[in-house]
Amino acid sequence: MKRASIVVSAVMMSVGFAGTAHAGPPITVNGYVCAATYTRQPNAVYGQGYVIVQVNTGANCTGSFVGNYFYLGSGASSVGYQYSEAERLSLFERATQAATQGTRVTLYVEGAGIGILDTTYRGN
Repeated sequence: MKRASIVVSAVMMSVGFAGTAHAGPPITVNGYVCAATYTRQPNAVYGQGYVIVQVNTGANCTGSFVGNYFYLGSGASSVGYQYSEAERLSLFERATQAATQGTRVTLYVEGAGIGILDTTYRGN
């Protein structure tokens, strides 16, 4: 758990220094991780490998669907920070834990609405 916190903190710090253009102020998304999916499949919009995080208003996939948000891979045409493979794998692991444990999440997403800039997990 401590290692995951360190990795997430390091990723959050790297986001602050990213040189990617922004499409407006970040949008705050609150809820619970319902599911997380990692794929290495290339996609022009999401990049070479990406993580999809599905957020709902309630724990354990209850409540309303909030949206799907992405940790983008390299070469993504979508506006947003592009994470390295190691970062995506670590973030996928943490999102999977949050989904199975019913942990609240706050995501800060690019103004365009899909690329995750920052992630905060908290106890209920």
